Amino acid sequence: MNEKFKKWNWNSNPFVLRIDPKLFTGYETQVNAALDHINNGHKIALLTGSTGSGKTSMLKWIEYNLKSNVLYVSKPPVKPEVFSDIFLDIYPLGIFEKLLRKKPTLHNLPQYVNKHVKGSQLVFLLDEAHETDKEVLEWLRVLIDQIENVSVIMAGLPSLEQNVRDKLETLDQRITTRISLQALNRDDTKDLIRKRIESVGGSGIAPFTEQAIDRIFEKTGGFPREVLKQCDKIINTTEKDEIDAADIQEYREFEEPNVRVDEPVVTFSPKPPSKEQLTTLPYKQKKIIELLGKSDWLTPGSIVEQLEFKSYKSDSHAVRSINNILHRLMLDGFVQREARGKAFMYALTPKIKTLLVEN
Repeated sequence: MNEKFKKWNWNSNPFVLRIDPKLFTGYETQVNAALDHINNGHKIALLTGSTGSGKTSMLKWIEYNLKSNVLYVSKPPVKPEVFSDIFLDIYPLGIFEKLLRKKPTLHNLPQYVNKHVKGSQLVFLLDEAHETDKEVLEWLRVLIDQIENVSVIMAGLPSLEQNVRDKLETLDQRITTRISLQALNRDDTKDLIRKRIESVGGSGIAPFTEQAIDRIFEKTGGFPREVLKQCDKIINTTEKDEIDAADIQEYREFEEPNVRVDEPVVTFSPKPPSKEQLTTLPYKQKKIIELLGKSDWLTPGSIVEQLEFKSYKSDSHAVRSINNILHRLMLDGFVQREARGKAFMYALTPKIKTLLVEN
């Protein structure tokens, strides 16, 4: 046990980024919508939300509470043929099928699954669905059409819904339930922190005060992953027994008060950006914000590839310029960055995510 946590009677760090369905918090309306979708036997639901909003936690909560006849898949298959292996995880081959090597193919898979479902209901939870391609999703639609008593919940970034609408009209028309995770409210943010603390032996929200909870909610916008990261940062840097709002400082990527970006010197501004600032950004900054709103945690190189700005002499010039723009956006409170190995990855700040959701 970390000696530092003993004073709070914790047996470990409660704010480690791990999925625990027993600690899932909030989103009562969205959870009820998902359960109604399943209980009514509807076919396809779409669950969307920004990175860190709690999509995987919600799917794992559903899996944990339903317990039987639930198939959770953490990532969609690369090729449609892999669907056969996925369904074999829950409905394995019998002895004679193994002896005769009667493994189902993609074309007779619905008949194989129907034989095993036998009037019960199968709940199929597909995570990270935005990472798949048109062919895989089209085959998923074909399979779901032919499999009886199956309810599917596909989860992904907000870009998933737009991609389905633009490229897969037949799949889009079959979606009966659309669920959006935005962010926790203040009380649910407090409850998330409380549950985490009590799961490691602590009491209530101690060592945080109510005012500290207010400040954490303000800084993170109620995005669960950001709440956990913020709390982890605080408890690992404080020496105090009680944590108040004044102890929660603005996070600054740069230690120096002034940082040179391109020609001008940009000063860090602790005040979060407003909706008006968001609408008046220059063109390239707006396009980067829009891209990060669809796909969090990108490198400057991947941003260059996806935006395809044509005004640069070379890729290296483009990456250098995008780096400078990202630095500016970070100093102005629009984006945040993390070191992942030797590369920096960029994402929107919780405040900007909230503003985009409100828009």
